[in-house]
Amino acid sequence: MNKPNKKNKAFRSPYVWSVLALFAIVFTVNYGFITVALDTSPGLVTEKYYKYGLQQNKFDRQYRIQAERGWKVDLQVDGDIQANQPRLITLVVTDKYTQPVSHGHAELRAYRPSDANADVLLTLKETENKGEYQAEIVLPTPGIWDMNLLFAKDENKHMLNQRIIIQGKGNEELSTLEKIVNFITQ
Repeated sequence: MNKPNKKNKAFRSPYVWSVLALFAIVFTVNYGFITVALDTSPGLVTEKYYKYGLQQNKFDRQYRIQAERGWKVDLQVDGDIQANQPRLITLVVTDKYTQPVSHGHAELRAYRPSDANADVLLTLKETENKGEYQAEIVLPTPGIWDMNLLFAKDENKHMLNQRIIIQGKGNEELSTLEKIVNFITQ
């Protein structure tokens, strides 16, 4: 009499194969996530985040002083900013009586929250129009950018923060996640 072989019978069951396939899918997806996590930037823009966090009360005081001073600081961009295309940015500063604030120092720092290596620092020069400062900016990569403007006239300081989104193709290499998505969709 032949006894049925129970080992072979288990591997013939579709339930066993579906459980094995489920484990294979889970391990493959986890491997993909771990690879992406190791290859991408952690998103940390500054190493001194704790020190800057302790300074938050000073920033709050500065914003209250700015509001009391009443300066109007307007940052304008000539057209839509595209990656790798120069654009003229204009800063117009007026006091609370709408008089231009001239002979100041304006500095703009454009930075990517996800990549500190792409930061752009510009000094805006005053034009022949009083209270108007200009510079040409080229942002190398598309995506989200934070624009931090610092304007100083004598002891008076003004800070302006603005977030913009840049369209177009940049000069950076595709991320691992983008490579995976392109591989799957092609």
